[in-house]
Amino acid sequence: MSAVGRWEGRPAVRPLPSTGALLALLGAVALLVRPWPGYPFSAWMGAHLLLSFAAAPLLVLARRVQRPVAPLPAFVTLNTVTVLLHLPTVHGRLMTVPGGTVLAGALFLLSGIGLWQSARTRSPLRAAGLLGAQMAACALTGALVTFTRGAVYHTTDADVALGGVLMWVVGGLVPMAATLALLLAFLNGDRA
Repeated sequence: MSAVGRWEGRPAVRPLPSTGALLALLGAVALLVRPWPGYPFSAWMGAHLLLSFAAAPLLVLARRVQRPVAPLPAFVTLNTVTVLLHLPTVHGRLMTVPGGTVLAGALFLLSGIGLWQSARTRSPLRAAGLLGAQMAACALTGALVTFTRGAVYHTTDADVALGGVLMWVVGGLVPMAATLALLLAFLNGDRA
């Protein structure tokens, strides 16, 4: 690797995933700045999904050189962040403290990068297992949030249900698609 950030004659960063990651980050920021009163829980959920399941994997794909990340700590970290920041009291506090949404966004992005980095540096079969477990965790968390009634999310039950469905469907669909792609790569003989 030379001093100008190139690796084997190629740029150290891939432009297409980098552009996608930037767009996802901008979308998440637009949802997190709360330009309207009564900030909806579904917007919070949309921002966190953009950070964890769009920006994070695209940032990992954008880098040519990868560093290994242990899968179990990465999985536990993302899911701990997800569960803790969706607890009604923690969520309510983050919505009222200056910089709370920025802190939450940073936690979702960084823990998401850890998970996707871990999957990227594993064999396809192990990465598929990791992302399959993440799909199940998202589905379970999304289902729990969807059917929460009367929680202190400072919004309507319908908005909380919409946020839960977003987590359940989008949060499950992205890892599921990645899992299927990895399993197909494994079955086609790409075991590297």
